[in-house]
Amino acid sequence: MQILWISHFLLYPDTGYGALQRSKNLLKCLGTKSEVILICLVREYDRQLAPSIEVAYKDLKNYCTEVYFIQHKVKASHKIKFLFKNVLTGTPYSVFLYRSKELLAVVKSILSNNKIDLIHADTIGLIEQSIKEIESVKVLNHHDIESHKMSRRTKTETNILKKLFYYYESYCIKKYEKRYCKEYDLNIVVSEVDKSRLQEIEQDIKIEVVANGVDCDYFQFSSRENSNEELIFTGTLDYYPNSHAIIYFFSDVWPFLKKKYPDMKLTIIGKNPPITVVDLVNKYKDVTLCGYVPDVRPYIKNASIYICPIQDGGGTRLKILDALAQGIPVVSTEMGAEGLHLDDGIHLLIGNTPDEFLEKISILIDNPALSKTISTNGRMFVEKNYSYSVIGEKFTSIYKALIESGKRSI
Repeated sequence: MQILWISHFLLYPDTGYGALQRSKNLLKCLGTKSEVILICLVREYDRQLAPSIEVAYKDLKNYCTEVYFIQHKVKASHKIKFLFKNVLTGTPYSVFLYRSKELLAVVKSILSNNKIDLIHADTIGLIEQSIKEIESVKVLNHHDIESHKMSRRTKTETNILKKLFYYYESYCIKKYEKRYCKEYDLNIVVSEVDKSRLQEIEQDIKIEVVANGVDCDYFQFSSRENSNEELIFTGTLDYYPNSHAIIYFFSDVWPFLKKKYPDMKLTIIGKNPPITVVDLVNKYKDVTLCGYVPDVRPYIKNASIYICPIQDGGGTRLKILDALAQGIPVVSTEMGAEGLHLDDGIHLLIGNTPDEFLEKISILIDNPALSKTISTNGRMFVEKNYSYSVIGEKFTSIYKALIESGKRSI
């Protein structure tokens, strides 16, 4: 198989935010069974995670026959222009954000010089301008259902201007998804929940579920013999659902938790925290904000409970899978664990309200035996269902069947 993989971000390093972990691990699995040509848009944000582009290129060449990097600089003036075009045309702002004439030119050149069996577009908005001209099998990956995620954000936003923008953007993305998802021979989603959401938008499309996964060799199990009162949260903090979750936790849970457990500590790991989060952290001496760290494993090993107080967003939370793989018990909202098929009380504890969240943390602190059982159950469940050795095999077989079918269907 010869596959062209088009990414809207740099697929380096292996660890980082959820979409990066998913795409990089699936790419690595695919690279062992096929020839992959990779195109990455390289954003300014990517350079913060990978200061050396040369190192990133050398790493990706281990899995790809060819690698192309396209610089993707979006200035403030561009964003203003995208907003105007969004209003005038009804095309989503997020689509304008990743449109690139240079990328499309590279795609055209690769297609003219290679026999590409399949094109993998890692998000919507990358190739629709030229999709009618592409004869290869076309697959669209959905890290989440964008219109649904934006609709959720509309419900939680309090700023009226932002609320109006998110509402309109959700409407535009939904129309765009309805128009273009059926132009692809296959749509890949991360969960049955997202499959249902996409089918509600457009029935006349082919969909396969390829779940988010975890590298169980990298994130190894670490038993917690001595329980302590230390919580941990990880997640990119300039991603709204993560920063909003932290603000919610500080506002509605943390003060009451500290009253019950005066020695309780909290570690927050996440890049680019907004000033609202920084100001909240500075009010408490027992809260540590680490920013981005290249390896979260030592921090998680030292903590006793992983929290995921997510209130909105979409897709599935790789952060939870990573935590479960490492044997740390998790307390999450139902939305935070959405789509992972985890059972409350067996693999993790669910708390949807502030009182419930506080109660579930207390249960784990006061019951070390239960905490240990849940930790073991979580690791076993992840190994069986979400290891990339399992998921990568399914992903590769789907692509192989799609190419070999000759009818662009599975």
